Amino acid sequence: MSNFSCKMFDNLILKSPLILASGISGNSDGLLIRAAKSGAAAVTTKGVTLKYQKGAENPVSTDWGPGLITNLGLSNPGIESMAYMIKTFRNEMGDQTIPIFVNIHGESAEEYAEIARLIAPSHPDLLEIDLPFPDETLAQEITHAVIENASGIPISVKISADYPKIGQLAKVIEDAGADAISAINSMKGLIVDAYAAKPFLSSGVGGISGPAIKPIALYCISEIYQAVNIPVIGTGGVLTGLDMAEMMMAGATIVGIGSALYYSGYGAFSQIMNEFETFMKSEGYQSASELVGKIWR
Repeated sequence: MSNFSCKMFDNLILKSPLILASGISGNSDGLLIRAAKSGAAAVTTKGVTLKYQKGAENPVSTDWGPGLITNLGLSNPGIESMAYMIKTFRNEMGDQTIPIFVNIHGESAEEYAEIARLIAPSHPDLLEIDLPFPDETLAQEITHAVIENASGIPISVKISADYPKIGQLAKVIEDAGADAISAINSMKGLIVDAYAAKPFLSSGVGGISGPAIKPIALYCISEIYQAVNIPVIGTGGVLTGLDMAEMMMAGATIVGIGSALYYSGYGAFSQIMNEFETFMKSEGYQSASELVGKIWR
């Protein structure tokens, strides 16, 4: 295969379009290192907040058949521990320059700004704003606040399918100065334990991920790709190399996996890349960039 490298920005080129998405495996430097050594072209931390958060009580996740539903309650070590995680990750990877993206979560624009200011000296390769508010005004305000405090670190904003005009929301975020859009976040859902007559998860509502949301992710990525001129980080239900190709054809420049690690372990990275390479060869593609947005060109 001639070229799997993938250019996100002028100063950020990945060895392939396949990365670790935020969520399922980014809560410690050890798990980030394992993902990188398993083939991830970049790794994304789980959402980090200003202070340590314990998270929800068990049960926090279940496989309900078509996908997973999870609510960990933003369990994370807090921003003070993130600098140590980044340093440990880079020391362990050595000459293997695998970028590290930090997903950040706040309750207000001011809190997002503070997190960005505190993490900027550690120089992550990208800050991913986890945007829980499907609101254009707040999205613009939060994006501005993070950019002003990020010391030039590229910014991606992660949005969910909850917003009915997701392409329009992405355009607002682009106009606010974001360098990329991440889509989609998990979608809210509820699983009921009929025998116990209560929600299965301790927190009630959870985020649906895995194969069940792939068609929704493809639709949203398509809408975003056609609305903006910045890269899209595509996530949501990718389990195979063909899934990855489909997501790139819909408009994703790079593709993140999370639930795939639940189904296939860390071998998912090599499995998906091998299947992706087989598809590329069979269809005569010479580079990954040829796929991006192909169904709309």
